[in-house]
Amino acid sequence: MKEVALLTLHGMGEVDAGYYDEFEAAIKRELAADWERVAFHSVTYAEVLQGPQRALWDAMRAESTNDLDATRLRRFLLYFLSDAATLEHSANRAEDDRYLLVQQQIQAGLSQALVALGGDESKPVVIIAHSLGAQVISNYLWDAQMGNHSFDGWEDDSKPFLRLRSLKQFTTIGCNIPIFVGGLADRECFKPIDGMRWDNYYDPDDVLGWPLRQLGQSYEFVHDHPVNAGGSLTNWNLWSHGGYWDDRDVICPLARRIRELI
Repeated sequence: MKEVALLTLHGMGEVDAGYYDEFEAAIKRELAADWERVAFHSVTYAEVLQGPQRALWDAMRAESTNDLDATRLRRFLLYFLSDAATLEHSANRAEDDRYLLVQQQIQAGLSQALVALGGDESKPVVIIAHSLGAQVISNYLWDAQMGNHSFDGWEDDSKPFLRLRSLKQFTTIGCNIPIFVGGLADRECFKPIDGMRWDNYYDPDDVLGWPLRQLGQSYEFVHDHPVNAGGSLTNWNLWSHGGYWDDRDVICPLARRIRELI
C-alpha cells in the first residue's frame, strides 16, 4: 500500500511529456526502498495552452507577408510568456474554460494518487512545482479554500483530498509568483494548511526564480532557500531555471521530508 502521494507540476514554455524524468530518477535513487511506498504522479497541463499556441505560430509562419526575424527566440517567448498571460486572462472570463481545464488536470492527478493510497483521504500529499506551476497550484489552493472556479458549489466537507487538505509538503523551484502579484499593494497567499511546510528554492542567477517571504505577511511561513542549480554551463546564468529538478539541495531535503511522512 502506498503511504504518501507525490505530484509534480511543470513550468511555462514548451513542455516535454517526460519533463519530470530527471526528478523521478533522482528522488527514487535517494529514497531507495522507501520509493515503493510513494504514489508518484505527474501533472501535465501544457496541452491546454500549447494547442492554441501551436496553431497561432503555424498561422504566423504560413503568412508570406510576415517577415519575422529571430524565429527561435520568438517561438520561445510566445510559448513561454503567453502561458502565464493566458491563464490569468482565463481566470477572469466566465466563458473561457482553460483555467478550469488546468485545475481539472490537477484533480485528475490527485484522483489517481488517491486510488493508489487505497482511497484514504487523510494520507499526506507532497507537491513539487516548477516556475509557473507554483502559481498554478497556489491559485488552486486559494480556489479550494474560497470555493472558486472548479470548486464552486462543493460542500465544505466534500472531497478533502482534492482540496489538498492533507498537503504536508509544498516545494517550489524557480518560483515566479512575484511576477504575477508584484504590482499589487495587498498580496494575499492561501491560508497555511495544518502541518504543511513550504520550501521555496531559487537560484540567485535565475531571473525567473524568486524568494517569496518579502511578498507580505501572509507569505511569512515560506522557507526560502538560495541554491546553485544546474551544471557548470548553466548554474551561473538564466538557464539555471531548468536545473532544479535533480539538484541535490532540492532532492535531499525533500526525500527526508517524504520519509518523515511515510
